[in-house]
Amino acid sequence: MKMLRTMTRLLLLSLPGILAGDFAELDPEAAAVAEDPQFDPYDDKPRGVGADAEYAPKGRTVESFDFDPSEGLTFYVEGGSSQCFYQDAKFEGDELGGAYVVSSADSHIDLEVKNPEGVTIYRRLGDAEGQYLVTPKQAGVHELCFINPDSDGKLVTHVTNSLQSQHPVEKEHVSVLAKYASHLDVRLGELESELRLQLIRSDRHIKVEEEMNKHVMFYGTLECAVYLVVCFFQVYYIKSLLDSPRKARTWV
Repeated sequence: MKMLRTMTRLLLLSLPGILAGDFAELDPEAAAVAEDPQFDPYDDKPRGVGADAEYAPKGRTVESFDFDPSEGLTFYVEGGSSQCFYQDAKFEGDELGGAYVVSSADSHIDLEVKNPEGVTIYRRLGDAEGQYLVTPKQAGVHELCFINPDSDGKLVTHVTNSLQSQHPVEKEHVSVLAKYASHLDVRLGELESELRLQLIRSDRHIKVEEEMNKHVMFYGTLECAVYLVVCFFQVYYIKSLLDSPRKARTWV
């Protein structure tokens, strides 16, 4: 019994030291936090995994842009027409980039980029959504045109800011805590932009379904009308045979 009491007292006396040692690890003043200069919030691959790993995520295209309505432009392109905008290349080699999504039933549109002399230097044809990146060989204002070759109008959303430009990692992010806070900000921004992009895609799919339903109803109604005309003709012909069997003509 005395031995048990002695062990209990020793445990109670040593408990504050154990707890103090544990909480010292959480106190930034008590223990220094090791820096991680290799940490990159935009690096999606797991820590310690090479870029050539089979399960390393692929580079994203449209999803890497910020589809915030305040950061982009949504416009309507009528059938057989085009909508043009302008991007300025400050110097030779200055990259011009962006992404676009079509949210109409017939979701295919052409994209052309022209240099200040009016020469087409980049072209994408028949995409429902896509990303473009142009490195012009001369500075100046470049023309960006969305061309609708079809007869139906189309709704296009165009953005130029990427998530990395919207959530940059500043040089002042020297502590591990600040870097991981920036990492969390980047991931939340990606999730928010992904939700907006999915809403645009869902709206496009809904319009496609509505257009298909219209076609089905039209051809269904046309088929019913043809059946009614054939039935009416058959009834009329049989009635004519019964009314005057001798005068009725045969099909032979």
